[in-house]
Amino acid sequence: MVTAKQIIESMERWAPPHYAESWDNVGLMVGSKQREVSKIITSLDITPEVVDYAISEQAQMIISHHPFIFKGIKSLNLDSPQGHVIEKLIKNDIVVYSAHTNLDIAEGGLNDMLASRLGLVNVKGFVPTGVDTLYKITTFVPVDAADAVRDAMAKAGAGRIGNYEACSFSFTGEGRFRGNDESHPVVGKAGSLTVVPEVAINVIVDGNYKQAVIEAMKAAHPYEEVAYEVFAIHEPNMGRTLGRVGELPESMDFESFREHIQESLPHANVRFGGIKKETVKTVALCSGGGAEFIKNSIKADAYVTGDLKYHDAQLAKELGVLVVDAGHFGTEEIVADGIRDYLMNQSAESNWGITIQSFENQCDFFFD
Repeated sequence: MVTAKQIIESMERWAPPHYAESWDNVGLMVGSKQREVSKIITSLDITPEVVDYAISEQAQMIISHHPFIFKGIKSLNLDSPQGHVIEKLIKNDIVVYSAHTNLDIAEGGLNDMLASRLGLVNVKGFVPTGVDTLYKITTFVPVDAADAVRDAMAKAGAGRIGNYEACSFSFTGEGRFRGNDESHPVVGKAGSLTVVPEVAINVIVDGNYKQAVIEAMKAAHPYEEVAYEVFAIHEPNMGRTLGRVGELPESMDFESFREHIQESLPHANVRFGGIKKETVKTVALCSGGGAEFIKNSIKADAYVTGDLKYHDAQLAKELGVLVVDAGHFGTEEIVADGIRDYLMNQSAESNWGITIQSFENQCDFFFD
């Protein structure tokens, strides 16, 4: 039986938590990673309707885009709307996991889903974001134990670089130590200086896996006291971006573009602002709320996003930008199906043998 932990690990290979913006809250929201899972519900939000549906479907896990718990909870009042939902989740042993801005940014994530829905080609990143905090961990191991320690660290998440995993660099040397009277050395004797041929194992570790890798290393290491070093490495964002820019297969006049948007996003409450363009070919986009990136879109013929205000449209007009406000819901409702499709592929590849369903009755909180 697959566990929530395995499903979360799969989600985080797609959308690593460290991709998330600093203000965001992503990851496990409610429940235990050890929960056995046979059915998952995917959704945009965690609402009472979604939770009731999960209960009726006897699902053990919900994966949402928007974080169920966004800011710290100072008290858990079960009479409050959120408290009542939490009570239902706990009583029914349902795990909740959320992938938010990390999924917006991830390759194949929400912004790529939106670009695909709009039929864009030649899609590339829009606004660079983020800094990676990686760690280099070095430990020193007797030669005959090196493979076991190296493998344990890799299984815990060490050595993942792009499309490669279990990456490491090793070199040999001599380890020297003298244990005191309270020591119980695996090699040599207490009180005597011992020289041992050792292998230095060096791995790069994502910050999210650092502690797990250290614990796995210690568990597999034969020594009573494990010597190791940890160095922080701050890398640029490795090409990660919020939003996408692409091209329509054919240029469109404004009225054709208006129809194309409304047909592509049939559940969106669409508004157009800024200026009308005679021809639209290049389209920038940012799912959810992307008003802050209007200035970044001046080279595009149109900018599709949500949550625009009056003065955002004024700025767009001043900059000569055609903005399309398709709403927060309108640009993000596709995420439930997108997560479902990803997990179905993962299930098929890994033989999970589980059921994954998207919640089909999610509605915009605004209505006509």
